[in-house]
Amino acid sequence: IHLHLQSLGKWVSADDIVCYVSGPLFQVRLRVKKTISRRTAQSWMIRMSYRWTEEKREQYSDGHEREDVRAYRQDIFVPTWQGFELCGQYWDGEDADGKPMDTATIELDAKERAEKYGDGRIVVIWRHDESTFYAHDRRKLGWRHAGAKAEINPKGEGASEMVGDF
Repeated sequence: IHLHLQSLGKWVSADDIVCYVSGPLFQVRLRVKKTISRRTAQSWMIRMSYRWTEEKREQYSDGHEREDVRAYRQDIFVPTWQGFELCGQYWDGEDADGKPMDTATIELDAKERAEKYGDGRIVVIWRHDESTFYAHDRRKLGWRHAGAKAEINPKGEGASEMVGDF
């Protein structure tokens, strides 16, 4: 039974034992005709050193604070992005004095900044918000073997759904 639980992976339950014991191979091997209850399966899991507990978690580290990553961000990425913003075209609809601007004025302003700060090309920056939801992000409780060690977990687990908006 313990090997069967190990083969199921990370998320095991007492119902997995009930299904395994009620299977024809198990019943023929042990010459039994009845199955067991969920409570009996839970007792067996406790005897096999499984505990109903919260998963032990290590901190996730994706390397964003490594020295080479920080140097790239500060010395290359941020200055490049600031250059893009200087040459960008913005549609806020008002000039510096708060007067309404028409499309021609906005384009002219962007062209002047692109020639002054860049290579003359206007940069259009598209921004959007997005969130990704994973199937098992919030699953924390379950049967864990007493000897199970904490693992470094990936940011997400299972199927995902991305929701975006401009």
